[in-house]
Amino acid sequence: MTTTDHAPATLLATHRHSLHSEAIGETFQIDVALPSPWAGRRPDHPLPVIYVMDANTVFGIAAQALRFLQNADGVPPCLLVGVGYQLEGPRRRRRDYGGLRTRDLTPSFDAAFHETLLAQMGDRPPPDIGPAGGGDAFLDFLIGEVRPFIAARYATDPGDQTLVGSSLGGLFSLHAYLTRPGAFRRHVAGSPALWWRGGEAFATEAAARPDPETRLFLSVGGLETDPRWPMVDHMAEMARRLAGRGLPVVSHVFEGESHTSVIPAALSRGLRSVFAPLPTGATTS
Repeated sequence: MTTTDHAPATLLATHRHSLHSEAIGETFQIDVALPSPWAGRRPDHPLPVIYVMDANTVFGIAAQALRFLQNADGVPPCLLVGVGYQLEGPRRRRRDYGGLRTRDLTPSFDAAFHETLLAQMGDRPPPDIGPAGGGDAFLDFLIGEVRPFIAARYATDPGDQTLVGSSLGGLFSLHAYLTRPGAFRRHVAGSPALWWRGGEAFATEAAARPDPETRLFLSVGGLETDPRWPMVDHMAEMARRLAGRGLPVVSHVFEGESHTSVIPAALSRGLRSVFAPLPTGATTS
């Protein structure tokens, strides 16, 4: 018997690209998953696109979950695009990942969070990643650079785009929903970090005019009750405010799940929710 040890495992029908943004000063890792071959895709039909943040950690989960959902759970054949970072190389350390995502997924600089981050670093120098608060620049990159890059290589539907994120990624998806109405047709915001900068997302919501046709799914794990980051209460309050406007928002608390264990459940339920038919008016569950 002949064996090969340590060969890399890959996901079926996935591609990896590199895309440099001069505006951000970063080369991003763009992972793409094609629909499953049994999903019934029409070859001449452009694909909806689902963009998932934190691709370094969740792309594999999202790709496999989406393929199951396309089989029997009401989600059409879609192109999944994961946006992540190139973490290998002599000048890049894996612990830089937390700083990079904080830079790109937050709408502002949170001094209190920054002090907490510095305290956690101890005597180690912080990564040279620039300050937090680059969310709008990253959103410009996503819409103005990643979308055309993907559209030039895959047959996609420019009017059917979905944005998915968890934690800071959930905050980012919600921020895009509130500040770029109509930029995406659907949003999934799992465990959004609404505590960021003293809960400024609620002030953003009060001044926002979201697109009434855009679908939004908000969720949180039932165990996310740390008083420093009251995720459950914050998510419920945001859902209540948006539903009170008559917007098509669905919310869900996953009982018994933590900030990390909830991610697969939020991905699955969130995608099923935003692609499902919705009666007139907002609903919560």
